[in-house]
Formats: sequence, structure tokens, C-alpha cells
Amino acid sequence: MSELRPVIGLEVHCRLKTASKLFSPCPLRPGAEANCATDPYTWGLPGTLPTVNAAAVALAVKLALALGCDVAEESGWDRKHYFYPDLPKGYQITQHTRPLATGGALEVPDPAVGPWATRAVALQRLHLEEDAGKVHAGALLDYNRAGAPLVEIVTAPVIRSAAEAARVLRALRSVLVRLGVSDATMEDGSLRCDVNVSLQRRGDPAPGVRCEIKNLNSFNFIERAVTAEVERQEALIAAGVPVVPVTLRYDPVRAAVQVMRVKETELEYRWLPEPDLPPLRVDPAAAAALRADLPDMPERTRMRYCVLGLTPAEAALLVEEPALGDWFDAALTSLGPRGPALARRLCSWITVELLARVPAAALQTTKVAPAALAELVRMVEAAEVSAPAAKQILALLVEEGGVPGGIAAREGLLLEDDDAALTAAIVGVLRGHPRQVAQYRAGKAALWGFLIGRVMQALRGRADPQRVHKLLVVALQSPPPGDEAT
Repeated sequence: MSELRPVIGLEVHCRLKTASKLFSPCPLRPGAEANCATDPYTWGLPGTLPTVNAAAVALAVKLALALGCDVAEESGWDRKHYFYPDLPKGYQITQHTRPLATGGALEVPDPAVGPWATRAVALQRLHLEEDAGKVHAGALLDYNRAGAPLVEIVTAPVIRSAAEAARVLRALRSVLVRLGVSDATMEDGSLRCDVNVSLQRRGDPAPGVRCEIKNLNSFNFIERAVTAEVERQEALIAAGVPVVPVTLRYDPVRAAVQVMRVKETELEYRWLPEPDLPPLRVDPAAAAALRADLPDMPERTRMRYCVLGLTPAEAALLVEEPALGDWFDAALTSLGPRGPALARRLCSWITVELLARVPAAALQTTKVAPAALAELVRMVEAAEVSAPAAKQILALLVEEGGVPGGIAAREGLLLEDDDAALTAAIVGVLRGHPRQVAQYRAGKAALWGFLIGRVMQALRGRADPQRVHKLLVVALQSPPPGDEAT
């Protein structure tokens, strides 16, 4: 139905990386046994009052500044009422009428335009709120995460496709992790996303009917869920059935969305100002200090990797895992003067060889120093060790640490660099195989592989194949000394 276009917006909920909950000193303990990280306020017991976690506010302000939002010097708190077992108090404290920040934008890759192109996805608001508990299997309740500090980031309805929706969330996750404001792991629920989808007729300014898919916790699920919802709405419109605003869930087994309920109206939440909390005030001087301390954002880092000659896929991997990108940058600095080709080879050694032996999460504690891997790459480029030998050295670096040169010398992995010694080994092989040498000189070119293989075998692989190639060509141009008769 080409006359219809999807209009998509995201509501992203991210758990902030604090030691305690948003409105009480109760410790945050992700993964703890059910209901072991609670306190009287978490349970909503009478007489308990909220107190704002200043660390959570600072992290939210830091994120808002990094996204270019306008941070309000004074924002407010509201109660959102709904009755469900995961909400002990019967209401959630959030920021509805006066959010912490508005506006801003997120730079997102736009591969349809070019491999390094981006576009700015506008944001509408960013606010703080407390998390609800978790219902397991429809009956078991766990209130450990109830009251955890969340920041909600709401995009404008400007996302154009299911694939772009997933890219937006990936880009936002990179920012969250780069800033250190959240672990942003979708597996444990610290990053969750609700997606609003409507279909609009091209040329018609009237928006379509908005439906919401709740609690998506996978980039793949977001793309599949949006695709399924677009198809559902298209089918309804094609059949002449009106689309009604509903709340949906995504079933990954059936790869389909399921209607949970008719979407609530704002009146049903019975909003009212939070009576137990004063307005939230942000000190401009504190905000300025946070702004001055912001690191480079992922998109700027991605462009820097572009200049280095990395591929878009390599840059994306380093940007999405900041610890990996930091490790690459440290190794790159140790390399000293280098060209794009050497930067690409270093990236390959890190993302292919090192990550095969050390998980990205363990890079900060691995025994391999960035400078050591940089030195190993330099040794390969200088033909001091072969690539297979370098992999052996890397395995030993992971196991015991140390420096590549010392390990190479100890293990006998350094390449022979004396042309006289290499030529002597070549002459020995040619003398040992006079028949094959004669056949090669007579035009049987297939024997080249046999001869160079025997030379490398004689050298036990401890020679640069390109160097051996050149010296073997020279040796075959005339008979070896003493073998003129052949």
C-alpha cells in the first residue's frame, strides 16, 4: 500500500547507574534473589516519604546535555495512577507536565544516503521516573527493581522504517554507555523500549491512529515488531476496518503482535502533582560543569574512525562497545606514526584475534596491554614474525602477559632476516631436489609450490614468505654453485 507511510516514535526507558533507588536509600542489586533489595518505601508502607537521589538527577542532566536538550532549571513531579500488581503504591512518581529536559536530537547512521551518512532524529523530551516491579509468569512478584531510577527519552514521530527504529535505539545505547550513565543491557531490562506506530496517507497532514508496542528488549525484536504492526494496520485499512488505538505486545515465537488492551486515555491515569516532593531544581553552574566534562559522542568518534580508514562495520563495533573503542585508541597511540592500512590491520587484530580470546567486557583486566598488541602488529608489518607465529604470541600474551619481542625470542618465533642464511637454505633445497628443479626450469610451473614449500619447511616457517619468494626466483635464474650440469 504505497500511499501509506509508517510514522514511528520511540519511548526508551533506561535504568540509571546508581547505587540506590530514585526516592529511597534502598540499594539497587540487579540479579539479586527476588524481593531482597526492598525497603518500606519500596513496599509503599504508610508513613514512608520519597527523597530524591541526587546522583540519578546528575546522570539524567548529563545525558540531556549530551543529547543537546534544553535542561529546565526547575521541573516538577507528578503521580501517574494505575492499579497493577507491579506497583505497590498504586501510583508511579514521574515528570509529566514539567519534564527535566526538552528538545535535542540524536545522530543516527543513515545507510540509505551513504555508508558514513547520518541524520538527526529529533527528541521531544527527557524525564525522570521510578520503575515498577516485575511480574513473573503472571503470578510471582519481584519488587527488587520497583523504585529504580529510570530516565525516559521520547523521540519525535519522525522515524521512517522498522530498520531505522532499531538503528535509533542502537545509537542511543552507544551514547548511554559512552557517558557511563547506564549499563544499558537489554537482557536484564535496564534498557527497554515502547514503540508507537501509525500509518499516514502520503500528502495528508492528518496523523494516523497511533498504536503502542510495549516492552521490547531486543534490537531484532524492535525491527520485527514494527514490521508486524505495519503489516497489521495495512491489512485492516485494506479490509476497510478502522484502526483503533491499542496497546500491543510482540510474540517472538509467532513473529506477530498481539492486542493486550484498548489504549488508556490520559484521564484514566488521574494525574496530579506529587504532594510529597518540592520542584526539582538544577543548578546552572553544576550543569555547566557536567557539560564541560562530556566525552566525545559516538558519532564524532565514528567519523574519526572513518578518517583512519576503518570500514563502517568496524567503526560501528568500536563505537557500540566503548571499552573496545578505548582499547583500540590506546593501542593506536602506541603504534606511533601510521597510515590507514596499519590502523585497519590493528583493528582486525583486536576485533578478530583478540576478541576470539578475550571477551570485550574483560578487556580492562586482560593481561594483554594495548601497547603489547600494537608492538605485535608492528612486528608482523616489519616481517620480524609471521602472522601464524604472531597468533601464537598473542595466545601467550593472553595467558601470561609480557612483551611480544621477549616471547618471540624465547619461543624461537623470530623470522630469519639474514639474506645469506636464507640463500643458503634455498641452495640446500635446490641441491636436494635436482629433478624437480630441472622440470621447473623446463617449464613445469606447477612445481613452484613444491619448491617454495620445501624451502619454508627447511626454515621451519621462520622466514618472510615474500622475501623467500624473491630469493628463490634469483636462485632459479642460474644453477646453484656446483650444480651447473643440472
